[in-house]
Amino acid sequence: MPARNSSPARDDLVGYARKLLITVVVVALALIVFRWLQVLLLGFGAALIAVLLRSLANPIRRRTPLDAAWSLGVAVLFVVLLVALIGWFVGAQVAAQFDQLEEMLPKAWSAAQSGLNSFEAGRWVLDKLQEARSDHSVASSLGVVAGRLGRITRVSVGVVADLVLVIIAGVYFAAQPTLYRNGLLQLVPEGARGRVENAMDETAASLRKWLLGTGLAMLAMGVLIAVGTSLLGLPAPLALGLVAGLAEFVPIVGAILSAVPGLLLAGTQGPHVVLWTLAFYVAAHQFEGHVLIPLIQRHVVSVPPALTLFSVLAFGLLFGPLGVILATPLAVVVLVLVRRLYLHEEADNVGR
Repeated sequence: MPARNSSPARDDLVGYARKLLITVVVVALALIVFRWLQVLLLGFGAALIAVLLRSLANPIRRRTPLDAAWSLGVAVLFVVLLVALIGWFVGAQVAAQFDQLEEMLPKAWSAAQSGLNSFEAGRWVLDKLQEARSDHSVASSLGVVAGRLGRITRVSVGVVADLVLVIIAGVYFAAQPTLYRNGLLQLVPEGARGRVENAMDETAASLRKWLLGTGLAMLAMGVLIAVGTSLLGLPAPLALGLVAGLAEFVPIVGAILSAVPGLLLAGTQGPHVVLWTLAFYVAAHQFEGHVLIPLIQRHVVSVPPALTLFSVLAFGLLFGPLGVILATPLAVVVLVLVRRLYLHEEADNVGR
């Protein structure tokens, strides 16, 4: 009789041990992922670079006798030459205008404070900012932020090192995409590899379309803001246009933040210039939202505006500033994977 009762007890113990082991493994993996968040985000950034380079290399390969490796080399050389030419023609002007921003924005913020003190609502805003400053919050000192907006070109050594790492890794990913994709597929159960592989291919296609749309929007808004602020007579229009163009990579939030330096500079030239500048920024982003973006979204993957905003907030809270920058492409990836792997939608439904 004791021998008959020992087998169920042993089975229960084995089952409990298996569940405990699975729990420990899951918790350990979660801790590893949490500790490696920065590395994983940099890896995702490198994947974006790889997608961009392959998007440039594939047309070269189709239209020339060059193989994949040479096509990629030509694409990398094209990007390097393009950046060098832009730096040669406008780099000195942009750097000088950023220096001008660095000098003028603190004065503009002081003038804005004086103007706000003239109104009850303005004094309330300044009091709230002062409370935030005393609490050492993120928004503690707009004056300090304004004084540093002109130092965008003077990034820290750590940021430069991360950027170089992402670019180099992106080139490696672009050179051998099949190798890295197959390596990831090895981590997936064999029965699900086919569906996951299709989802990965569709994710890459969606990111290519998103990068194309975002690049067009950044270029268009950068040129529009530079021309508009120049016509308004604001100083450093090229720098303001560059800030606006780069800020387009982070939808909604970037558009709001990019208007701050322009409005502060307008404040140094009188209230009427502030009103005209505010009206221009609002009109420019209305044009973007109602004309430019709908035209672009006919050919690229679109993310609903509300989902975009919450993605920026969620990934920003989880991953910090790097999460804010990569929030929209991360949302594109999540959308495609949910549709393909969870909702089991067909390929032609992705990105609608």
